[in-house]
Amino acid sequence: MKILLSCLWPTLFLVSCVTSQVAEIGDVEKERGNTAISQSLPSVTPVLDGVRADMTALANATTTPKVYDAVKRDNGITELYLEGQHYQGKPTRIFALYSAPQTPYVTKSGEIPAVVLVHGGGGSAFEQWVTKWNDAGFAAISIAVEGQTDQKDANNKWQKHAFSGPARAAIYGDADKPISEQWMYHAVSATITARKFLASQPNISKSDIGLSGISWGGVITSTVIGFDPSFKFAIPVYGNGFLDQMDNQYGRSLAENLSYKNVWEPGLNIEQYKNPSLWLTWRNDVHFALDAQAKTYGLLSNNVANSIKLGIRHGHIAGWKQPESYFFAHQVINNNASWVESRDLILTEDNTASATFQIKLSPQMYTVQSAKVNFTAGQGHTGPASWQEMSASWRVKSNGTITVEFENMPKDVTHWFINIEVDIKSDSQKIDEALTVSSAVYSANT
Repeated sequence: MKILLSCLWPTLFLVSCVTSQVAEIGDVEKERGNTAISQSLPSVTPVLDGVRADMTALANATTTPKVYDAVKRDNGITELYLEGQHYQGKPTRIFALYSAPQTPYVTKSGEIPAVVLVHGGGGSAFEQWVTKWNDAGFAAISIAVEGQTDQKDANNKWQKHAFSGPARAAIYGDADKPISEQWMYHAVSATITARKFLASQPNISKSDIGLSGISWGGVITSTVIGFDPSFKFAIPVYGNGFLDQMDNQYGRSLAENLSYKNVWEPGLNIEQYKNPSLWLTWRNDVHFALDAQAKTYGLLSNNVANSIKLGIRHGHIAGWKQPESYFFAHQVINNNASWVESRDLILTEDNTASATFQIKLSPQMYTVQSAKVNFTAGQGHTGPASWQEMSASWRVKSNGTITVEFENMPKDVTHWFINIEVDIKSDSQKIDEALTVSSAVYSANT
């Protein structure tokens, strides 16, 4: 099985695009096709080359980001502003919330690990998200990427501050503007700046700083790691690349958007990222398609983990409450690798589906509770498709290899994947529910 992508993208020429408003979340195959996908993506265009140079320079700069108006709140979280990129010739600042953990999850160097957190549409910097990562032993900084604070005005909208840069213009709706005035340019640079801030803090391990984003923040995460691959781990929740190929508002808005296709498509750069990543999503998410997500992580060479959950819905709280993120991050800090990977996703001619998982934990630390296959014959976007879930058989070997099989897959299946539920027994981490481990997504005719 190969993940293939057929498209020919023209040389960069920035044009206006038709946009549509995406719902705000506050309101409402392991067998890689790397070569095939890479050949369909332009490797360098003049503007993309310039953005790569800008972000590389920012990531590698030895100067510490300037901090303004840092104030420690009564709950111990510090609000602050970081110096951002200039916008329309004027300076900008990035509102953020930062806190170190009371009980650190100490790294091998004896220092504290950390994480940058990027919100989605309708969100801002969130104290609760910082606290969740503090509870897991990480220092955390949650940034606001649309020039807002975490306080709301009389109309229940996030208050803008005096040094705001650009806000998100729907779905890459600022494609007609100079690249340095486009929202994604500022969102990417703000995320890199936040990493550099964490690296400047006392007792923080500079080599153990991860990144997680939810929804639009997941898109930003998928984009950033291609420009700054130094993040220890990456956890995009819901968001991914190849948005222009999804059969929803993203695909409609981006069909003719060459700025997205030639500069901001995460697939253009994500192969630069070599560290572990976890792609966590909801099976029925209507904003981000499973096959588009699979094409995105399909460009990564190794250390990819997937978790496709049922029933969690789409939202900030739903995204950050999942235990898979924190256990994944702990294991990366411990071992410099994902604790689980899926391999050998196969659909045979006799319609037997199988997947192999490799769990890199001691046998005493986990138990496989169940294995299930999820499949649909639906066409188009995977989110609103009619899915079925059925039990599958599995075998566990002493070396941590788990083979799952499901016979009699329907012949008209268009998308399928396999989930296993893994119960973790850990003295150092309290995990109250089984972790969902997923294979990659098999999509017919791709």
